[in-house]
Amino acid sequence: MAVQNSPSFIVETALLGQGLVSVSINQIKKLWPDDALVSWLQRGRIVLGSIAKFLDYRDQTESWLRLDGLTVYEGMKKGGNGFLTASATMAIAQDLGCPIVVSAGIGGIGDIVEERLCYDLPALAKTEITLVATSPKDMLDIPGTVGWLHKNGVRTFGVSTEYCDGYMFVGAKAKLMQALSHDELGLIVRGHNLILNPIPHGKRLQNSKYLGEAIKAGKLAEQNGKHYHPAANRRLDELSQGWSSTIQLDSLIANIAVARNIKVCSN
Repeated sequence: MAVQNSPSFIVETALLGQGLVSVSINQIKKLWPDDALVSWLQRGRIVLGSIAKFLDYRDQTESWLRLDGLTVYEGMKKGGNGFLTASATMAIAQDLGCPIVVSAGIGGIGDIVEERLCYDLPALAKTEITLVATSPKDMLDIPGTVGWLHKNGVRTFGVSTEYCDGYMFVGAKAKLMQALSHDELGLIVRGHNLILNPIPHGKRLQNSKYLGEAIKAGKLAEQNGKHYHPAANRRLDELSQGWSSTIQLDSLIANIAVARNIKVCSN
């Protein structure tokens, strides 16, 4: 699927399609950088397009699938429609010859049916991609997730920090391999990289009880055969009066800015 003039980075669409409950289409369009392309599945075809084109379909996506790197090709065969998670976007990026993928909260290891070991982790270990993200999600075992990545050959970096300590909440610290200044983003060696760009502590959710409520909502969704994270995100949005959606969008856009400054080089 390699193409001429492939983009320097691609942004995943699972958060944009299912996670930003209180953020309007106009808000996203207003804040979104013009050069940031997103990818999704439409009628079995991978589409790489602008945020405006993607958002034209946002009100029609109730029945769209949430696809990861293990299910995206099956979705293509079946002619389906779907949002792409980080691992699905990594698979598509590799096919297109694109070296960088952008996400916000990623999967990991935890007590979630879909994430005993989320495929975001094996995808990073198998795929020569640099993933720019914020953090593994708060309900996961973040130290265990970072440890798994290190044991499986994934290099971890933090933008201006050597620690990962949570996504929308401040949690347990996990030490990364290296802190990076913005100037050092041009020194990244191609492939198997996770670059985390954390949300500032002052912008994160302060009430830890919200996380417990979100976990309950996610578990209930699992019991009903639905996806965990959209339900958990919806509950956090309700409890925080939309702040959780706002900080996730801001974080995704901040990660795009990091990706734009990366110059991936060969060994």
